[in-house]
Amino acid sequence: MPNPRLRFQVGEILWAELPYRVPPGHEQIGHRPVVVVGMPESIQSIPYRVLIVVPLTCTRLTGPLFPLIRAGTGGLPADSVALVYQVSALDARRMVGRLGRLSEQELSPIKEGLKRVFGFG
Repeated sequence: MPNPRLRFQVGEILWAELPYRVPPGHEQIGHRPVVVVGMPESIQSIPYRVLIVVPLTCTRLTGPLFPLIRAGTGGLPADSVALVYQVSALDARRMVGRLGRLSEQELSPIKEGLKRVFGFG
């Protein structure tokens, strides 16, 4: 049963503990901010509470798959890039803190990047 105190919204920027993977690859790992981009509509329909997230990095990358989020936006301490091609499902228990929330306008470039990743636009 999920913890009822754990409530999240699309657009929230959270601190997460991204798992180490074996063998190691190019995925983001460790303590870092993520943007919530989706949640299952009915928690009863899945056995565990998961969030669909996009990890953020301070490494400067450019292009439609790397939307820039300026420092201060959504509580971010530094300019960050959303790595939309690394979208993943994470157990809600991996969320360890909250930074803030993006407006719909601020979230829009991330959604556009996700459309490209999945071939929806």
